[in-house]
Amino acid sequence: MSVQGDKLDPAVLQARWVLGGIRSEDLPDLAAKALEQGFDGTALRQLAGLVKPTRADLENLPERAFADLGLAPLDRDGAVSLLIARRLVPASATMSTLVESFPDFTPRWREHIASWRGDPGGAYIEMAEFVHFVVEDLYERDKCKEVDRAFALLENLLADADQETTDLIGLGFFETLQNFSSWRPYGNRAFEQFMGKKSLQIWREIQRMWTGKSSLMDVIRSERES
Repeated sequence: MSVQGDKLDPAVLQARWVLGGIRSEDLPDLAAKALEQGFDGTALRQLAGLVKPTRADLENLPERAFADLGLAPLDRDGAVSLLIARRLVPASATMSTLVESFPDFTPRWREHIASWRGDPGGAYIEMAEFVHFVVEDLYERDKCKEVDRAFALLENLLADADQETTDLIGLGFFETLQNFSSWRPYGNRAFEQFMGKKSLQIWREIQRMWTGKSSLMDVIRSERES
């Protein structure tokens, strides 16, 4: 993330450091790489000379080194904004579409990025965040028009989807939704009213897989046997 190929990206490095996505003991090697690429400064040289420092050892040295790299101080919110602007998250085009289509998802999405310390959590984990958004932020707040819009968008994405996208929506969204909402007072069938033909087909197939199963391992074992 902070090193693309052999080229250091100081701004991404700083953002990931602010979010906790880079270990303190890795900073000296990154500082040395910056010096090799033509950056210079007293703090940068000091940082490159350390051996496996802890955060306590570093004090404000990283901030001074980032200044040597020509960067202004960055807070947590700014770090998240930079990673989004650089399109380093989300992990899939499908999630990008969902994020762009639902501005109300933004606060939850930004918190997700921060909680994963600037690294993509993976497409399926990201999709699970959208499930929580649909259930907790939309359906449970009676925003049924927005729920309907979310399901309509997923149905449209499925229409021309390749296998990777179909799996992401099917397993990442619908299976997560089915399991998560089954523990809510209204149950998971409450969402069937919003589904299009393709979505409902996937939903029924997931139900079939889970029939008589009490755990994910039961599902996996059954699929292997069949």
